[in-house]
Amino acid sequence: MKFVALWSLKDSVDMTKMAEIIGRRTEWKYPSGMSLIAEYFTSKVSPAAISIFEADDAAALMINSVGWIDAMTVDIFPVVTFEEGLAKLSKHFAGE
Repeated sequence: MKFVALWSLKDSVDMTKMAEIIGRRTEWKYPSGMSLIAEYFTSKVSPAAISIFEADDAAALMINSVGWIDAMTVDIFPVVTFEEGLAKLSKHFAGE
């Protein structure tokens, strides 16, 4: 299943903490059960980053999020591609 994560910096993050976050991100290992599809950084504080993951276990998403709890908040929600959603909706409205 695919998920989008919207990462926002906490108010307490200063330039020193930002440098630490960037260094940590370069070496970050994702928990078993999830993989990164794409990641984007913004010029905003909220969201500061947008990640797209594939995961077969919600616990992996939780473990990943806890690793950043000191500096960021995160909103995670499931998503489908336009094509996947269109196919499912077409079947649903066709009574399948």
